Amino acid sequence: MMNWLLVGYMWLFVHRPFEVWAFLGMLRIERVYMLCLMITWLASSGEKRQLGNIFTPAIFLYTFAITAATLFSPFTNILENGDWQDWLKYIVFYVILMTSVKTEKDLKFVVSGFIVACFLFIGHSFREYMSGRIAFAAGAARLVGVGVTFSEFNDYGTIIVCMLPLIFPMVTLCKKYWHYLFVLGYILLSLRSVMLTGSRTAFIMMMILIVLPVLFSRYRFRLIPIMLIAVPIGWMVMPESLQNRYRTIWDPTVSEQANSNMHGRTVGLYDGLHNWANYPLFGVGPGQHGAAIGSRFQAHNLPGQLAGETGTFGVITFLFMLSCFGLNHMNIWQNYKYLQEKNLGKEGLYCWRVSIAVVYAVLMVLFQGIGLHNSYRFPWIWFGAFQALAAMIIQEKVDAAIKGKLMPSLPEMPIKKR
Repeated sequence: MMNWLLVGYMWLFVHRPFEVWAFLGMLRIERVYMLCLMITWLASSGEKRQLGNIFTPAIFLYTFAITAATLFSPFTNILENGDWQDWLKYIVFYVILMTSVKTEKDLKFVVSGFIVACFLFIGHSFREYMSGRIAFAAGAARLVGVGVTFSEFNDYGTIIVCMLPLIFPMVTLCKKYWHYLFVLGYILLSLRSVMLTGSRTAFIMMMILIVLPVLFSRYRFRLIPIMLIAVPIGWMVMPESLQNRYRTIWDPTVSEQANSNMHGRTVGLYDGLHNWANYPLFGVGPGQHGAAIGSRFQAHNLPGQLAGETGTFGVITFLFMLSCFGLNHMNIWQNYKYLQEKNLGKEGLYCWRVSIAVVYAVLMVLFQGIGLHNSYRFPWIWFGAFQALAAMIIQEKVDAAIKGKLMPSLPEMPIKKR
């Protein structure tokens, strides 16, 4: 039951139907649902998994840094700071998720449920676009997300790319044709949606996400020709206004607004470093970049926001959190190699693919930080939890193999017909 409740909250959080239909917002269903989730978790009689992964102390240290930055900020107080309060909600969900997912089967269900939630959100937004819900900006009609929180086209486009790598582990679970069709449909829908957002950051992220796996794939010589054909086709089916928008990536003379947007992000970085110099230990507090410099603008980039709003303590703990993604990935790789050496078939394959997907997703979130301030976004916690769970589950498989509880799979003997 807990797995269904976890997936249900993920859907509520990502799709946010209470922001689409006003009457649901009046019912405060996200808060009520989280309260019910917490009560169910506390009342559950089953043994809970221990928070025994290195990512847990890292994320709590970063939480402490955000809390300290809020407490010592001269521009906000801890009772009114929305960024801090949202981050604490993510931490509560992290604890429930980490202690409730006990087996590889549970992990498969939760990660697959996350992808389904993303698919519903992206599909609903695309349907609204086709029905005429369009934002006009920079001379182009652009797709936006439904709701409010993830509706802005740049934010929406980049978050689609950040979530896209998590489709990779689902390939391990595909057994029927419709499973493969779902995976293919999710990828194509995501790519098409990103193109229609007109977000240059999301467009570059998408191209990187396409090129890197192809180059590192053992099927690269088959995939590269397909990619070389698909990319021009994708470009031709885009409206001319969006083509002109993306041309500003390599030709800024196409639009003066493109130059001003890039200049704004550069200014945000310098202003963030200025805040860091003035408040070196704990920064100016989450979300207080604009208040500190006397402007309504935010940093619009991760380095400027992180350094200026959380200070040296925040930078150090954030880098520690990032390093844990790498440490967990190496640990999973070593354990997966061990299981393969013991001829244990596909044991650990799903966990390994989850870790690969999380690494790609985190790289995309970091790239997103070039053009957006995302220091306190949920992917840091959710993706870290997925990878940490994969690391603990594959370690349990290795321990079982060492004790002789996991035996090598025997090849199937052919049946001789008489």
